[in-house]
Amino acid sequence: MQWTVMQEGRFQACGETQRRLPPGGYSCSSDNCGKPLFQVRQLESDQLLQVPGSLADEVIEEINRFWTIGERYEQLGFLHRRGYLLYGKQGGGKSSVIQQVVSNTVAAGNVAFYCGHPYHFVNCLTQFRRVEPDRPLVCVFEDIDAIIKDFGDSLLLQWLDGNHQIGNAVNLASTNYPEKLEPRIVSRPRRFDRIVRIDAPCARLREAYLSVKLPEQNGAERQHWVDRTDGFTFAALSEL
Repeated sequence: MQWTVMQEGRFQACGETQRRLPPGGYSCSSDNCGKPLFQVRQLESDQLLQVPGSLADEVIEEINRFWTIGERYEQLGFLHRRGYLLYGKQGGGKSSVIQQVVSNTVAAGNVAFYCGHPYHFVNCLTQFRRVEPDRPLVCVFEDIDAIIKDFGDSLLLQWLDGNHQIGNAVNLASTNYPEKLEPRIVSRPRRFDRIVRIDAPCARLREAYLSVKLPEQNGAERQHWVDRTDGFTFAALSEL
């Protein structure tokens, strides 16, 4: 236990404490007194497939490398941060890329935070950095166009490259409707360093997916379904 420092020389026992949040994914909100609250998220998903040489694999490997070059960012006078905006039609694999990055981050002993409400998110992350100033983290903005529609983009812009930005962080956003995003979100460098279109999987990726899901198929049978599913998203393949 530790002591909470209150106003006018008053102190209060604050209960059991620990130095670091357990590795995992967290939603950001506030309690009834407006204090930041971190809620553990259950990171359940379908089996995550990482296919060497795919665009998704390229993004994941690039982020893995990013964590190792913080010293270079510091030498150049930049915050050690990077942003990705993934776009494409529903079921194409954007969420799978995000889940893989989050899974890798948690496996390395670090944390990921999901933005539902920008005010609560910024409030929570500001407090997090006071407690853990250097810990690597991933910030997830799924369906960022919907977040902006509900809450505006002012706080998000401050987070991405304004007064609220932090280092040792990767920002991951996704959208099905990039045309709904204002140019000030997508066109200014350093808000999102890479804007990546995630298309329906090519024949090689469909074959890899079917090989894992249906290993009992022979080569001719698998090729038959690879040919028949041109244009299918991963979601459509799973339904098939």
